[in-house]
Amino acid sequence: MTYRPDKASLDTRPIPRWYQDAKLGVFIHWGLYSVPAYADPEAGDFESFMNDLTAMKDTRGDIPYAEWYLNALRVPGSSTARHHARTYGESFPYTGFRRQFDEAAADVDFGDWARFFAGAGAQYVVMVTRHLDGFPLWPTSVPNPHMPADYRASRDLVGDLTKAVRAEGLRMGLYYAGGIDWTFVDKPVRTMPDLMEQQALGPEYARYAAAQWRELIDRYEPSILWNDMGWPAETDQHELFAHYYDTVADGVVNDRWTQLSMPRNPIGRFLYLRFIGATLRALAKSGKKPPVKPPAFHFDVETHEYSCPEDVIPRPWELTRGLGTSFGYNAQETRADLLGAADLVHLLVDVVSKGGNLLINVGPDGEGRIPEIQQEPLRELGGWLETNGEAIFGTRPWERTRAVTADAHEVRFTSRDERVYAVVLGDVGPGPVVVRDLTLPSGTRVGLLGGPGDLVWTQRGADVEIALPAQPAPAHAHTLTIIR
Repeated sequence: MTYRPDKASLDTRPIPRWYQDAKLGVFIHWGLYSVPAYADPEAGDFESFMNDLTAMKDTRGDIPYAEWYLNALRVPGSSTARHHARTYGESFPYTGFRRQFDEAAADVDFGDWARFFAGAGAQYVVMVTRHLDGFPLWPTSVPNPHMPADYRASRDLVGDLTKAVRAEGLRMGLYYAGGIDWTFVDKPVRTMPDLMEQQALGPEYARYAAAQWRELIDRYEPSILWNDMGWPAETDQHELFAHYYDTVADGVVNDRWTQLSMPRNPIGRFLYLRFIGATLRALAKSGKKPPVKPPAFHFDVETHEYSCPEDVIPRPWELTRGLGTSFGYNAQETRADLLGAADLVHLLVDVVSKGGNLLINVGPDGEGRIPEIQQEPLRELGGWLETNGEAIFGTRPWERTRAVTADAHEVRFTSRDERVYAVVLGDVGPGPVVVRDLTLPSGTRVGLLGGPGDLVWTQRGADVEIALPAQPAPAHAHTLTIIR
């Protein structure tokens, strides 16, 4: 064993360079929940859900995430429960979606998916192997004590997608909801105490989750262990990490391996919930990690959800989000609810300027099709990266992250070796581009990716004026190269 199964030993392991260079990944949420494809359109977004949860409000199961369908279905009178009764009948069980999902999944061409992801510029893919509904997408040999043996996908969806993704030269990561499994509990999550209680499912569940994660590692050797919703206290995740690093030498582990444990004492419970509520509200509002002591477990990558940090984080990190307000496919969402191509380009540039990766989610529908309204912005992102990828892949933050032009376009900076990239977030021209509060040394060369290698520039006080040879074609963002 290369590393001991403890935090001190695992923390000495360097972060693999490939992850820090990759910058763009695609997340895939696809499962039984993709068949009903419903979340309450009035449920708001992730921030409003977190605000309600951490304010100790009863959410009544209303959450914008369609992959939480089973949870909302368990709340009598919820929007999802009413929708389910109208559409499928009150007696139709969630497990009844399996037949339609299996039949459709048998015919999905994962080569098409993988080629699409590669064309969008993604360097890696992360697939949800089991979400909170407990339905595995691979032929697991680990028995679930609460479900029949066939409660899993008939086809090895994890294995087949892994092969297709790697055939395109991309890396494959796997997601597993290690902290919670709704097949082990029949109570829905409505409040923060519910969430905390469901992260304590006992030793039987702990053995089950650890065995499934180990099976995924041994069978598929994923480049990323993407855990979610915490980890059972009865098992030590460091033992799993040590085995993983011995199996996948350049693998990376995310940071969602801790759980919220609540005191049993009523007064302690009240005070703890107040503290957790205040902490999580601050996190949801600012996108920053509140100043707390370092976590008592090892991880490689810090994950942020929907809220992008304001500044550079001095360790590998990622921002993950859906194109809309849901990760699983929600048929209620329209094109207006999703990021457009310009929004997606600007988001990627902003994240990379702060040293992060963007893990953008797609939610295939119940037939295994990636909806066109999700494909469109990703295709345009891929086209933009064909010209501007040099300013993204393999870069690191510069000495500053941002500036603004005289016509109020935001600018983000990245760097590689002696080159600095200034990405103007918007379409420029006609006329010169003036970058405010930027001083360039004499002899600096300035160019335009996709255009001339040398542009005339002039230092005008604290600003730099850069002459463009013509108005560039619309592209959502334009990259100036600066060689000092």
